[in-house]
Amino acid sequence: MARVKWVLLSLTLFLLGSALAFPVPERSNRGLLVETTDLVDLLSQPGVRVLDARPAEEYRQGHVPGAVNLPAPSTDSLESNRQGFPLPPDRARELFRAAGVNTDSRLIVYDNQGNRFSARVFYVLEFFGHQHVQVLNGGFPKWQREGRATTINAPTVPSGDFVAAAQGEMIATSEWVAKHITDAKVKLVDARSGAEFRGEQVQGPRGGHIPGAVNVEWTRTLDSGDVKTFLSPADLEKLFSSGQVKREQEVVTYCQSGMRASVIYFALRLMGYPRVRLYDGSWADWSPNAELPVDK
Repeated sequence: MARVKWVLLSLTLFLLGSALAFPVPERSNRGLLVETTDLVDLLSQPGVRVLDARPAEEYRQGHVPGAVNLPAPSTDSLESNRQGFPLPPDRARELFRAAGVNTDSRLIVYDNQGNRFSARVFYVLEFFGHQHVQVLNGGFPKWQREGRATTINAPTVPSGDFVAAAQGEMIATSEWVAKHITDAKVKLVDARSGAEFRGEQVQGPRGGHIPGAVNVEWTRTLDSGDVKTFLSPADLEKLFSSGQVKREQEVVTYCQSGMRASVIYFALRLMGYPRVRLYDGSWADWSPNAELPVDK
């Protein structure tokens, strides 16, 4: 009996030590995720708008009942990125109103791209001031895997009243990044693959990464199974801590075009990091400018 008590005490101390090493912060925003079981009940509630961030051809083949198609690529403009916007504010207002988005809507976004497209739409909506946006954890693949209802019928929705109010502190331009590249209070996180980060796989005039950046490939925030759900808060905390990404820093994420970086942005928001920006122009903007430094 004494030996059993000793084993139980040792196990308790081990688990306590692990929790202290990587504590789950009280400031986490786990409510930014919606589970498929919750969405079933939410579909019938007024004020809820579900957005399908996949391409139109995939949406037409089947989607969550009541979902409106809003493809993630339509939320990006490299020229606008260089001016400090994900896309022109007028275009954002037009796009979201056409999808039936109201200022007070509860928005739930999903995709089938490992949350990459849904995180992008989440970011753009947050940037333009919407305060009630969530991501469906695991997206359409998880919904289908569980045998839940789908439809090919696209709903007719009234035009929304959403007003695009840019939040400039959520985005970075190449000028902003270059100015803060040696600032210890700023941490750059590269969401691309290790091969892209090291310059072994080149997309653009130059390969490599922005000096001082750490590589946290976007897929590392997700479970390794077929259905890509986000890691637990403790595992996300461990992931970012291992990359020396600190809460007191202003964290700037980037990738090739801003899509993959949106997943890191969302994961950091999920963990309650207080200051997160997305360098939306990313490597497509940085690489062609020979005046900007590159490391490998």
